[in-house]
Order: sequence, then C-alpha cells, then structure tokens
Amino acid sequence: SEFGQRHRIVGTATYSHAWSPNVRTQVGLFLEFAEGNRFTGAGGNRYSFIYSGDVNGDGQGGNDLIYVPRSQSEIQFDPMVVGGQTISAAEQWARFNAFLEQDPYLRNHRGQIADRFGGVNPWYQNIDLKILQDFGFGAGASRHAFQLSVDVLNVANLISSDWGVRKVARAAATSPLTLVRFNQGAPVFNFTGPTSTYIDDPGLLSRWRAQIGLRYLFN
Repeated sequence: SEFGQRHRIVGTATYSHAWSPNVRTQVGLFLEFAEGNRFTGAGGNRYSFIYSGDVNGDGQGGNDLIYVPRSQSEIQFDPMVVGGQTISAAEQWARFNAFLEQDPYLRNHRGQIADRFGGVNPWYQNIDLKILQDFGFGAGASRHAFQLSVDVLNVANLISSDWGVRKVARAAATSPLTLVRFNQGAPVFNFTGPTSTYIDDPGLLSRWRAQIGLRYLFN
C-alpha cells in the first residue's frame, strides 16, 4: 500500500502542578517514533523504483519497475557526456553499483524486480510540547479563569536544527536509470541517479512550529 506504515510507536507524558487554588500549570509531551512518514493525502511514505523511459514497450513511460542487477553482466550502459566529460559504461556501472549498495532495499533485492511501493522512507522522531497556564479568580458559582496555551510542534527542531528532520527519497533516486536504446531487444541505459537515496524533507513536518491561544472560562 502506498500509505502503509510498518512500525509506529507513540507515547504521552503529562505533568500538572497547582501553585495556588487559582494558579495551575500543565505540561504535556506527545512522542512519536515511526518508519516512513506521516499519513497524508498526497502519499509520501512509500515509493517505487522505476525506469525513466518505456522499457517494456507498452507505450507508457515512467511506470516500469526496475530490475535490480546482481552483477555488471546483467545490465548494459552506453557512454554519456555530462558537462563536457564523457562517462564510460564501466564508470556508470561503478556508480550505479555504489548506489545500490547504499540503499537497504535495493541491496537486499539483487536479482529481483523492485516491488511496487517497496521502498519506505527512514525512521523519524517527532516530539510535540503543550503548556497550559490557568489563572483563576472569583469563588463559588461566580468563578472565572483565563487559560493561556502554548503548543510547540516538533520541539526538538527548536532546540537543534539537526533534530526532528525527516528524510525522504529524492525523485532522481527513485528513477536512476534512463533508457537510451535497445540492443537486440535488450535495454541499454545511462545511470542518471544521485549517489544517495535520501535527502532532508523540506516540508513543514521537518520544522518546528508554535501557536499561542487564550481561553476565557466562566461558570
């Protein structure tokens, strides 16, 4: 499933302290550790490794799952020119092989066709902080109170810009092979992928956010 999440661990912790009959502080933490990404309507959790081009000849490009070769003998490359420099077939294989080895899914599926949505984004951690401060006045049936709330989402990222940052597969990594031609029916490629699969997710889920609220409570 495109939205399938294999593992997810959540927990909460709360603390409350009454400073006086009219003043109380509440602190809560929500902790989440999960593999993949948070469920969203646009996906973003799982991904497929596909060819760039119509490898199976069905008239539709960009939807053919790649075969993960066991060795250089199972794939053909053509030399290509990038920035005025010619990259040989042997060098492309070396780069592609290094790319396969650095990706856990590809490394473990040598000699197989990649599964649809077989790739899963790495584990991430998320910690949300909520603080409630109550200020009461009055007594009996005429008791009133103000409640100030502060919510900090992904509070770890507020502490350090290296914390709370999620990883996602870059588009170039999920389509690392570009079809060039066919050689007696066998596809010939250029390796156009990056050196690594994942990059930092630039979305809001990788950044800290805060909101402040005020409530008036009365009887």
